[in-house]
Amino acid sequence: MLGLLTLGQTMLSVSSVSFADTVQAQEPMLFSTAGFQAGVIDEVQGSSIRIDGRSYVLKSAVVVLTHEGEPLEIERIIPTSLVKFHLKEGHIDKMVVTLPQ
Repeated sequence: MLGLLTLGQTMLSVSSVSFADTVQAQEPMLFSTAGFQAGVIDEVQGSSIRIDGRSYVLKSAVVVLTHEGEPLEIERIIPTSLVKFHLKEGHIDKMVVTLPQ
């Protein structure tokens, strides 16, 4: 009887972990933008971006999200978009982009 209770508890905890992982995977990835710089995107060319007239290089593993926290491909960034960005070692490693409506 004790063995069945333990087995049931183990299965229950495994199920809840799987469910929690699934829910977490569906939620948008969010991070704080405290300490980020802000500006307007002028141009995107390959791995570089010009914001407010100044050029920056994007890190190879740059994280780009929409203002809603959803992943955004660099190719979909439109000039005149608002951006909040974080510099690491002089290169942009994180950006939150608000596309024009």
